[in-house]
Amino acid sequence: MPIVYIHGVAVRDEDEVLARATRQFGEVAWPTIDKHLREHVAPAISDDPGGVPILRAYWGDLGARFAWGGRSLVSRPEDLRDDAADLIEEAAERIDDDPDAAPGKRGLRERGVRRLRSTATAIRRPLEDFVPVFMGDVMTYVVSRGTADAPGPIVQRVLDQLDAAAFAAASRQEPLVVLSHSMGGQIVYDLVTHFLPRLPEHRGIRIDFWCAAASQVGLFEELGLFIESDPTCGAETGRMAPHPSGEHLGGWWNVWDHADLLSFRAAGIIEGVDDTPFFASGSLATDHYRYLANEEFYRALGQRVEASLEKDR
Repeated sequence: MPIVYIHGVAVRDEDEVLARATRQFGEVAWPTIDKHLREHVAPAISDDPGGVPILRAYWGDLGARFAWGGRSLVSRPEDLRDDAADLIEEAAERIDDDPDAAPGKRGLRERGVRRLRSTATAIRRPLEDFVPVFMGDVMTYVVSRGTADAPGPIVQRVLDQLDAAAFAAASRQEPLVVLSHSMGGQIVYDLVTHFLPRLPEHRGIRIDFWCAAASQVGLFEELGLFIESDPTCGAETGRMAPHPSGEHLGGWWNVWDHADLLSFRAAGIIEGVDDTPFFASGSLATDHYRYLANEEFYRALGQRVEASLEKDR
C-alpha cells in the first residue's frame, strides 16, 4: 500500500533561508515524517512494512515567488540600512530645529531611534521570513489551480505523484493512503471533489484513506473558496457540503488542535468526516507542525487506517 504525503505552505527544499525560518516555527523535516510513517503506519496496512512505497508530493518550488526579491518586506537588511539612515536623519533634523536640544540630548535621541529600529526588526524579521510566504502560497494556489479543463501546475504535480502511487497500489493490490498537512488538505479536497471526477485519465486514483492534519478545509468550505463550493450550503438552508464521491475517496480523518490557530474543524460543514482534536502539547508558535513530530499521532493514524480499511472490506 503506497502512502503519499502532501505538505503545506512555506516549504522550500531549495531555499535554506526559508528552511531556517520555518524550523523556528517547528517545521518537521521530511525524513522524520517518512520514518514515523514507516514505523507506525506501514505495519498497520501491510505485512511487508519495509516494502511499502512512501512518497512525498513536493510542490514548494511552484509556490509563491517574490518578483523583487522580497523588497516589500520591511525587515530585509538591504532596505533597513536606507530606512534606518532616513529615520536617524529625520530625527537629527528635528533635533536641530529644537533650540533647547543639547548635544548630549541629540545623541541620546539618535541612539533611541537606532534601538527602536533594532528591536522592531528583531520582532518582525522572523515573522516576515515565514508569514508572507505562507499567505503567498495560499493565494498562489487559489489563483493558479485552474480547472479540470486546464489544471494548474501545483494540481498537476500532485496528480502525477498520485498517479505513480495508484500504479504502485494496483501492482501490489493494496489501497492508497494520503497524509496531508495544512494547505495540502485544500489541494486534496479540490482533487477529490473537482479534478478527479472530471479527468478520465486519472480515474485510476482512489484515495482509500485520507488524513488531513492541521488543515483549513472546513474554513475554506465555509468561505466558499473551493471550486465545487455550493453557495446554497450553509446554516440558512441546513445543507452541508456532500462527502466526496466514494469513487475517489474512502475514509477521511480531519484532525486539529485547540492550540493550533491554523487548524479548523470540518464536522457540521462537510458530510461524513471523522473530525477530532489531537492535543499535540506544543506551543502556539509550534503546534501547527507538532502533529508531524508526535509518535502518538502516527499511532492514532495507523489505527484509523486499519479500522477504515477493515470497514471497507
